[in-house]
Amino acid sequence: MADLNPLIRVRRHALEQKQKLLAELYKQAEDYELQKTALLAQLEEEREKTEKMGAEMMPYFMPYAESVKQRVADIDEAVEKLNTRIDIAREDMRTAFAEVKKLEITQEKREAEEREEREKKESDELDEIALDTYRRNQIEEAE
Repeated sequence: MADLNPLIRVRRHALEQKQKLLAELYKQAEDYELQKTALLAQLEEEREKTEKMGAEMMPYFMPYAESVKQRVADIDEAVEKLNTRIDIAREDMRTAFAEVKKLEITQEKREAEEREEREKKESDELDEIALDTYRRNQIEEAE
C-alpha cells in the first residue's frame, strides 16, 4: 500500500496557507472596523467643536460630515465584500481540513492493517517454530 504521509504533508501545508489567508482577511476586516470607528469618533468630535463655535461653522461642517458618511459607507461596502471572501475562504479551509483528515484516517487504517499483518505473520512463525520443536521432542522421546 502506498504511503500517504507525503501527500498529507502537502495537503497540511496547503491548509496552513489557507489558514494564513483567512487570518489576513479577518485582520483586514478588523482594520476596516477600526477605521470606521475612528472616522465616526472624529466626526463626533468635530460636531461638538462646531456646536461650540456657533452656527456660522455649520456650512463648513456639513460637507465634511457628508464626506465622512460617504467614507463610512465605502468602508461598509468593502467590509461586505470582504465578508463574502471570508465566507468563501472559510468554506475552502473546511474542505481542505476534511481532505487532510480523510487522508490521515486512511493512513492510520493502512498502518493498523500492516501492523496486524506483521503481527499475524510473526505469530504464525512462532507457532511454526513451536510445532517444529514439539515434533522434534516427540521424535526424540520415541527413539
